[in-house]
Amino acid sequence: MNDSVKRTTLSEGAYEAIRRRIITGALPSSSKLVVATLANALGLSATPINEALAALEREHLVTYLPHRGYFVSAVTAENVEDVYSIREVFELLAVRAAAQNADKAKIDQLGAILRAARESMRTGDTTAFSDLDLEFHRVIWTSTKNSLAMRIGELIGGQIRLLVATTARAPGRFRGAYEEHYAVYRAIKNKDPAGAAAAMRKHIRTAKVALSRAVSKTSDSSMPHAASKRSRPTKQRK
Repeated sequence: MNDSVKRTTLSEGAYEAIRRRIITGALPSSSKLVVATLANALGLSATPINEALAALEREHLVTYLPHRGYFVSAVTAENVEDVYSIREVFELLAVRAAAQNADKAKIDQLGAILRAARESMRTGDTTAFSDLDLEFHRVIWTSTKNSLAMRIGELIGGQIRLLVATTARAPGRFRGAYEEHYAVYRAIKNKDPAGAAAAMRKHIRTAKVALSRAVSKTSDSSMPHAASKRSRPTKQRK
């Protein structure tokens, strides 16, 4: 039992460390993920690294290619369309519920996130801004008081985080995203579901356009994106 708990802890630690490197760009899109190299860098054995990569593949942050191994998933135009079409439907429902249900604590939390985001803009810290961007949306999901919405939000959170990290670096998105978030916050604070939905729609669609433009400039057609269909054995690979 103790060995199992320790193994789970090591796998979770490896997952968090590798995930962080992917979503911050330290491990670039389409780069090969070598188990031995990651294990050496993190001071771990191959087992927790393999388990972490399998979990990241389920989040679509990592792609497995038969006979070639794991790669950081590429962000493609098709990937942007897939994620944002689902994101818009989900987030509009969530923000309407948030505007109806958010209590003072949640509203204050959103305000604090915006203040921290403004500070990250002042210092030019894009990584902190991207973290705060996702946290802003996560507070909205949780303020719905709908357990299914929370699970759905977390399910797509990895993909959103990866795309948000990219759009935050797109020209004009640093301040633009902040201003769009502020409009959403103001509508939630005023308990205006229609206004919150309109502000969120504008935010998501503007972010999608910015990301699509960024992807068109840097697209790597040699690497299939994570959502591509493939069949392979599920047994653990060393």
